[in-house]
Amino acid sequence: MYDLLVIGGGPAGATCARRAAEKGLDVILIEKSVHPREKPCGGALSPRAVDLLDFDISHLFEREYQAALLHTPDGKQTVLTRDGFKGYLIQRRRFDDFLLKKAIEAGAEVIQGTEVVAIEQLRKGIRALGVGESYKAHLLVGADGVNGITSNQLRIRDRWDPNSVAVCINAEVPTDPSHIELVTTHKEGRGLTVLNLYFGLVELGYGWCFPLRESLNIGIGCRMDKAQGLRHKWERFITLIEKTVGCKLDITGEVATRVPFGGLAGRYVTRRSMLIGDAAGLASPISGEGISYAIESGILAADIAFNSVSEKSSGLIIHYEQRLKQGIIRELKELRSLAKILYKSNTNIELLCKIAKEDALMREYMTDILARAKPNADIWNRILKRMLLHHPLKAIRLIL
Repeated sequence: MYDLLVIGGGPAGATCARRAAEKGLDVILIEKSVHPREKPCGGALSPRAVDLLDFDISHLFEREYQAALLHTPDGKQTVLTRDGFKGYLIQRRRFDDFLLKKAIEAGAEVIQGTEVVAIEQLRKGIRALGVGESYKAHLLVGADGVNGITSNQLRIRDRWDPNSVAVCINAEVPTDPSHIELVTTHKEGRGLTVLNLYFGLVELGYGWCFPLRESLNIGIGCRMDKAQGLRHKWERFITLIEKTVGCKLDITGEVATRVPFGGLAGRYVTRRSMLIGDAAGLASPISGEGISYAIESGILAADIAFNSVSEKSSGLIIHYEQRLKQGIIRELKELRSLAKILYKSNTNIELLCKIAKEDALMREYMTDILARAKPNADIWNRILKRMLLHHPLKAIRLIL
């Protein structure tokens, strides 16, 4: 019997398995795919995600970015940045594969190409059933994402609420370097490398165009209950990007995927089990960024698992949910309140971008929110205080 069984080998699961193995636990990770595998994602790595990892990943960086260029529904542009800010762009297939290899290097047993089809509670443990094989452990961590079975099997969630899931269409498009440069820099960005975010294309969502080394990562996404006609809007968005770069793009291999957000599962633990990363819905309701939350929750779950195994008390995993709610969940709830204001209307988007353009401190706050430069605890109170003191009339317009 293993100490810890991790289901899912993305950033959350790989980080959890590595951390737990480094602490001395006997860990097994089950991943249904064989890495490296494709993973639909914008590929923007926040400063927080980089800071959470205690090993070098610089060889995975496709580009460094220092700002976000917001395109408003009316065609205006606002550059978001702050002093010293930088994030990185990566390809998920390489990034995820490297994290999984780091888990193996730390001593975790990793089985790829095996899908878990059921989970059973035992009197003194828990068992995951694969095709022709089963795996027993004292504790289990569900890291199998929005489409995984763990939360359902553990009776934590029967299905996802449409208000807590986005649907995205995404493609990585090989592009001439000169065309990539056209969407990498902007005159208002003072020569900074920017991420392009397009608002107003879809309701309760946005489009993006991120520069990689030899390609553009292009995508569009919105909340699932607002996704009607998304394919048509995707095609219109591609036409817009083609006009920007001045050439026809070869859009093949685009992929549609679901992204959970907001951390509103209600429960994150059950008997001997914890949910982390996308399986727990841990992603920003504003940007959809989930890698940093995946890594952070993976580290937390590993630490709690170590304490639980050391003390021979599975009940200690309740501390995972408590600490999650004190930190990440609190932050996501605040971001959800801000998302309701931002995405309420195109008028609100225009107004907030105008405020950010005029107010340096608000610009820093919005940079921190979009890029998760650091944890966003109490960001709601800071923004509300700033708005009421310096932009009272605009604050009233936004809220009413």
